[in-house]
Amino acid sequence: MIKKNYSKDIKNFEKNGWVHLKKVFNKYEIKNVEDLIIKFLSKQIDKKNINKRAINFISDKRKNINEINSFHELSNCNKIKKLGNSKKVKLIAKQFLKSKPEFRCCELFAKPAKKGLPAPIHQDNFYWGVKGSNALTIWVALEKSNKKNGSIFYFNGSHKFGILNHKPSYAKGSSQKISDTKFLKKFKISQPNLNPGDILIHHSLVVHGSSKNKSKYSRKGWTIQFKDINADYDHNQIKKYEKSLYNQIEVRY
Repeated sequence: MIKKNYSKDIKNFEKNGWVHLKKVFNKYEIKNVEDLIIKFLSKQIDKKNINKRAINFISDKRKNINEINSFHELSNCNKIKKLGNSKKVKLIAKQFLKSKPEFRCCELFAKPAKKGLPAPIHQDNFYWGVKGSNALTIWVALEKSNKKNGSIFYFNGSHKFGILNHKPSYAKGSSQKISDTKFLKKFKISQPNLNPGDILIHHSLVVHGSSKNKSKYSRKGWTIQFKDINADYDHNQIKKYEKSLYNQIEVRY
């Protein structure tokens, strides 16, 4: 469901760095995305040369679709990319960016039941390196998301302080974490509950993370990233991040 006026939601987004919109996608749209993801990932796993950077399994000894914790190259599936870059989604992104949006990529954060991995506390733009940080993530709930199965938690208002210092986390799928956790004690933490079809929109600088999934229910989220079309990339920042990432991958494998 697309609103004509997001003014109240935009105010909350600007205040807290994130916002929860309900029932943006219907059950048929969600089912279609899930089916496309399963079909695409099944083919990826069958490949002998799986990109170590792109896919993260709960256990590296059991490389099957039920062991996937995150996959970072969903944009390689043309059908999923088309849905993520659709007029419907771009219209939402445009209103929250307050500029023409440029599609970046799609990802999957699957967090399987009973063993889904936590995501260290971080900022997205430390990875992305978008100059000016006018970029966002649209996090689409493919399944219910709550505290029990490892929903996202946000540090409200933390997007107003620029890019914070990070250090290597050595965690699969989220290789960096905030260095100064004492600074974060000043912020209120929110952890919204989502139903399938709901979305979260969060600013590229808002500090966030998620806990381990200890429940019997998986928590799949499809993310779509956009930036201001006029924003360039900080290639020095990206190069620094890439070096850290590959060093961590070498250690893990």
